[in-house]
Amino acid sequence: MSIGNEVPGVRPFRRRRIRRSARAANAGAGAGAGVSGAGGAANPTAAERPYPWNLVSDRHQFAAGCVILVAIFVPTISLIVLSTVSGYALYYGLHKYNPPVRAVLDAARAAQRWFFRQVGEAILLDPRDSPYLAWMTASLVTLPPLIKWAYERHADRGFEVSTFLIYHLLRLGPRYRFFAHHECLIHTEGHASKTGFFRNVLNLKAREPVPKWLRRLLFDHINGAVIGPFFGSIPHHYATAHNKIHHRWHNDTGDVHTNMDVDRTDPSSFVLWLPRFILYWTGVSPAVLFWKRGESALLRGLLCGMAYYYALGALVWRTTGTTFWLAYFVYPQLEAASFLGGIAYIWHAFSEESDPSNQYVNSITIVRGHDNIWNEDFHVVHHHEPNVHWTEMPASFRENVMKYVENRATVFGDCEQGVFFAWMFGAKWDDMVDHFVDLNYAFSDGGKNYDVDKLMTVKQIFRRERELCAASGGDAEAAERRLEQFRARLKDMLLRRLRYHYMGDRGEEWKKYNDRLNAGVRDFEKEEVGKQS
Repeated sequence: MSIGNEVPGVRPFRRRRIRRSARAANAGAGAGAGVSGAGGAANPTAAERPYPWNLVSDRHQFAAGCVILVAIFVPTISLIVLSTVSGYALYYGLHKYNPPVRAVLDAARAAQRWFFRQVGEAILLDPRDSPYLAWMTASLVTLPPLIKWAYERHADRGFEVSTFLIYHLLRLGPRYRFFAHHECLIHTEGHASKTGFFRNVLNLKAREPVPKWLRRLLFDHINGAVIGPFFGSIPHHYATAHNKIHHRWHNDTGDVHTNMDVDRTDPSSFVLWLPRFILYWTGVSPAVLFWKRGESALLRGLLCGMAYYYALGALVWRTTGTTFWLAYFVYPQLEAASFLGGIAYIWHAFSEESDPSNQYVNSITIVRGHDNIWNEDFHVVHHHEPNVHWTEMPASFRENVMKYVENRATVFGDCEQGVFFAWMFGAKWDDMVDHFVDLNYAFSDGGKNYDVDKLMTVKQIFRRERELCAASGGDAEAAERRLEQFRARLKDMLLRRLRYHYMGDRGEEWKKYNDRLNAGVRDFEKEEVGKQS
């Protein structure tokens, strides 16, 4: 019996570089440090960090991270955890274990979906986006009266912990559903900045976008500028900082919130990294990078969004006072930076030493995810093919699965980002391995794990192989040893990918890689790399 085989014919991943302006190329955004496969960098200097973090010592960054962790990250995430607990209580009490109420709720949900499909058909550029409308409508209808209620309570009685908790729990929604869908919406809104979501309803013969001037004035910013301040979102941030920095370098050193220079198995690395995402989310570090690279159009776009957001904040502070401003305007931005920072850290936690830029490795894919809003769990598809519609992402994954096999892609199953975060910072590596989906695995009966009807996690592979062994009358002890050896190899591979960072004693190798990075914006090969067998 053969257990734990890998699909043959794995080929190295190739990249294509896209030319960019000489000005952008000359304004290199990385640092020429070394590479360490095991994460063994000794006493790195500030100059080894990517820009702009090479301007500040690690000691100061870590100190700032400690303050952020204690004063911002832990309190804001605690409230999100509270919303999760209350959300599950409602789910179990009103849905899972309450058939009469469940029937009513399911009927209401079906009616809501039907209604917004009709509305979407009439006003959206792509009617498949009709689910967006329900969440946008819920925010537009509920949040203004909710903040009005909170302000009236504050004006009459001063700051109340009870009002603070009620407001933010209602704003977040059960299991932070309102918050999560808003963050996905502004992400999608940023990527749709060329056409927007809405159609020109005056042209009934063809689906064409709303005129550009009207989109720029309102329709491109409904989530970012109207709903966004309730959730700490800066308008036009995704269209500029996210699209033109994160999606340009895909967590390489040109990315202002890269984690490629830290050992992700070490919790202190996250503390060191936290200030990066705070400054990214507030717009500061992207603006600095655009200025440094001379990308004035992107800088203007980002600064316009920042000016709107922070001017609105100044108005709130001026008219309501410092306490209300901190509790109801500043808090949501810190909350978003904390939660999304944690998500960003794990989305790109892995990197292959032999090919650090390989997106199939350094972006996580989750199949059968427990919190897969609009297929965001297909993160490789999102980076590799950002123009693929969210409804088509699972099909893209299936169509290109052999590329995932070739690159020993980082794929997990039957989990979600929050659980993954707990694994990483609780050092629960065995749990992480149990949920890894090794697409290269070949079953003892000849089946391939990349088949669409499989995509099994390691835990499920173990169960299936034991069944096959029992059915065939094979040597159970030998089979178990092979399985454990297979599991140990995977654990070693995942930990190496988590520990890999470019700092260490291989400076010349990294310098050459960094020079290539700064010579042309890296992107994926658009053409087939060869016939798949």
